[in-house]
Parts: sequence; structure tokens; C-alpha cells
Amino acid sequence: MNIYYNLINVLESKLHELEENPSDILQKTEQGVKLIKETLHQLMPLVIHKKFDDPATEIEFFKIIKPRVFSKLIYYVKRFNIESKRPKGSNKEQVKYLNNYIRRLQYFFNNNLEFYNYYKVGATYLDHQYFIRGSADIR
Repeated sequence: MNIYYNLINVLESKLHELEENPSDILQKTEQGVKLIKETLHQLMPLVIHKKFDDPATEIEFFKIIKPRVFSKLIYYVKRFNIESKRPKGSNKEQVKYLNNYIRRLQYFFNNNLEFYNYYKVGATYLDHQYFIRGSADIR
């Protein structure tokens, strides 16, 4: 598992460096997406051809490791979409636009509340169904 955490640490260091750079927000988000995709491409072959030692190791990968990378990809893609479509008008128009986006995000979270709460409270009773490859979709 150390190789996974090493890749994540390198990615997080590069992203931190990127955020410290005063460049344009759209350039930052594009570069962030590129860095994250590179990390995912490094992780993919390690997982596709690997048999995990035990279910606990597989659960750790899909519950903890992969989300640490994939959540960053979601963040940077959403950030790019928000900023690229942000109106250039008045503050009032921008606030309206951002509030609308927040409502859409809230709708997503409400539709996935069961899994979100399961994950946030650190529950484990459904880990074998949620985080083991080939398990049946319980929804």
C-alpha cells in the first residue's frame, strides 16, 4: 500500500505547489486535472492486474486511497466548469449563478445521502458490498 500513498503524497505536493502559483484560475484547474489524471494512470495498472492480499486491503484501496485521488479530480473539474461558465456581469449575477450551482450540488448530496452518511461516519457494515470488486450493486 505504500506505493499508493507515495503517489498520493507526490500528487498532493504538486497540487499544493500549483495552488501557490498566482496564475489564472482556469490554467490552474486545467493543470490540476492533468496532474490528477497522470496519477490515476499510474494507479490503474497497479490495481487492474493486482490481486489484493485480502478483502481488507481491497476495501482500504477503494474506500480510502482511490477517493483521495478521485475526489481531487472531481473538485478540479467542477471548479473548472464553475469558473469557465461564471458570468462576467455584476456581483448580483455572479451570486445568483453561484447560488444556483450550490443548489445543484445540494440536490446531488440529497440524492446520495445514504452513501454519503455511511462514508462520513466511518461505517463498515456494508464495506464488502460497496468496496469489493464484483460485488452486487445493492441500490
